[in-house]
Amino acid sequence: MAGGSLEPGQTRAAPNQRKRKAPAPTADAEDEAEAEELQSVEELEREVADLDRRVLEHVRGTATLLSDAIVSRLDALRPPARPEAAVISETSVTEDDQELEKKVKILKSKIEANIADLPKVLEKINETVARCENFTNLNVNVDPVFRRKL
Repeated sequence: MAGGSLEPGQTRAAPNQRKRKAPAPTADAEDEAEAEELQSVEELEREVADLDRRVLEHVRGTATLLSDAIVSRLDALRPPARPEAAVISETSVTEDDQELEKKVKILKSKIEANIADLPKVLEKINETVARCENFTNLNVNVDPVFRRKL
């Protein structure tokens, strides 16, 4: 039969049963890449926070260890008490020990505070050194009075 008409038992060619997948838009691939990047950034932020916590614990632990070492060293350097002096004036020795213990505690707390402030001091020193290096790189004529060889 000409002209495209079909005979009663004849059917048209069966359409392809597989559905064609629409080409994946590039936006999905970009979204996945962004999601992966966000996950990696979040993971890095967690790692940085963990490192920050560990460094802070280390600094605090070091401050405590250093102050304990100084206290033990000072105790070792303290001359031993004479037994006859303790018999003569036992109350004055205990008062002296209490005063010394107070002084040691104050010294220990000051040392811990100073050690805790060391990172800030180091940062300021680094900034000052960087400013000095920038100044030397300017190639400005400086009066010889202000020059000093290091």
